[in-house]
Amino acid sequence: MNPLTKILDHQNVVIVDGALGTELQRHGYDINDALWSAKFLMQNPLAIANVHEDYLRAGADCITTATYQASFEGFMKKGHMARRR
Repeated sequence: MNPLTKILDHQNVVIVDGALGTELQRHGYDINDALWSAKFLMQNPLAIANVHEDYLRAGADCITTATYQASFEGFMKKGHMARRR
């Protein structure tokens, strides 16, 4: 069963935007990087986990991944991958 189905059985609305960058900054992390969320997933995944835990403790019903900046193009621009030929 889809976990959202269970939540929607009890409420009509689910808000899934939690301002990850704002919360990372509040914890003292520097997000000044074109791939900031992907950078944290690679270099400091515990920082992402801590923010997710904060949201769950505050009453969030669901959390999502932080992969929206992780793209082949973005990684190539930062020199993390070889270009395809």
